[in-house]
Amino acid sequence: MRGFSTTEFEERLRRARLLMQEKKFEMLLITSPHNFRYFTGLDSYFWESPTRPWFLLLSLNHDPITIVPSIGKTALQKTWIKNVKTWQSPNHKDEGITVLQDTILSIQSNQCSIGCEIGMESQLRMPVNDFQKLKTNLSDHSFVDASPLIWKLRMIKSENEIYKIKKIISIASNVFDELPKDLQIGQSEIEICNIMKKKMLDLGADHTLYMSCASGPGGYDQIICDPTEKKLQDGDILIIDTGTTLDGYFCDFDRNFGFGKIADSAKIAYEILWLAAEAGMNSAKPGATCADVSNAMLSILQKEGLSSNSVGRMGHGLGLQMTEPPSIMSNDNTVLEENMVIAIEPCFEYAPGTMLVHEENILITNNGYERLTSRTPQTIPIIN
Repeated sequence: MRGFSTTEFEERLRRARLLMQEKKFEMLLITSPHNFRYFTGLDSYFWESPTRPWFLLLSLNHDPITIVPSIGKTALQKTWIKNVKTWQSPNHKDEGITVLQDTILSIQSNQCSIGCEIGMESQLRMPVNDFQKLKTNLSDHSFVDASPLIWKLRMIKSENEIYKIKKIISIASNVFDELPKDLQIGQSEIEICNIMKKKMLDLGADHTLYMSCASGPGGYDQIICDPTEKKLQDGDILIIDTGTTLDGYFCDFDRNFGFGKIADSAKIAYEILWLAAEAGMNSAKPGATCADVSNAMLSILQKEGLSSNSVGRMGHGLGLQMTEPPSIMSNDNTVLEENMVIAIEPCFEYAPGTMLVHEENILITNNGYERLTSRTPQTIPIIN
């Protein structure tokens, strides 16, 4: 089933208003694609055109109001949003700012606090000059950081969201599990990744917005770049990490494959990493912190000689975005709660410039976790 019922969005708005009252916000100003979709249900990649800003105003006592370029009016009217205001765009002299400030004043003309996406892992999708103009023109209003409020909402997934996340993770898991049958020495990274993308589409995935790939003797030195024309040789280890979507919701996990005869040191490092991921998952439960999960993995890796971790963290949340808060790090004391979806992602740089990474996706349940990915094999799959 595509999208969500109006009930889902009404519940999101209800929860948002409770947090707004707690934080003493009269309004939320939403501009970024994923938050706009979270509250309205608009399904579009028109955001890839950076010409036009889009605005959503949520308030305590008024129905949600969108202020969008006229090109978006019909699309918004197909969502649950009933109040759609427009302006003719592109109009670089006034890209919706007058309509936006007039709408804010119609809701609250006196001094009030407006929460904006200006903090942790957030961004305003409007020109900075326009935001400054808005603040100047509405000098009695306070524009403050609402990112903690928004992430508190989004980190806890609804049953409907969990269903979609489970589905896309299942699709990618099935393809990863069957992929070795289509691999052979001499194929390029691009060839292999294209095979995987096509198979995921065939099984019902929508878009592969992210597929990083790397390979090298015994491991690799990074995990974020696109596949290349490099051909897999005897002794190489290949990693594929995919962020593929279904109805807007991401999976995010990786798998490793060895080609031919790989070094014993790489096999040992792989198995150590498997144990670290297992420790991380087993420590993930309501009441535990992200630091607890990170430290459970680090205790194994440091014992085996981990000296550095260029990745910087060992997991994160996911959902409408491939990476969301919280971060699985020793300095992140976010408490895990039921219905969070987390990527567990230990990294082991077991030799200078050579690393291996494992990643699994889990759901925090009422008494522990549910692994959503099919578990990566305990010994590395070998392609001959």
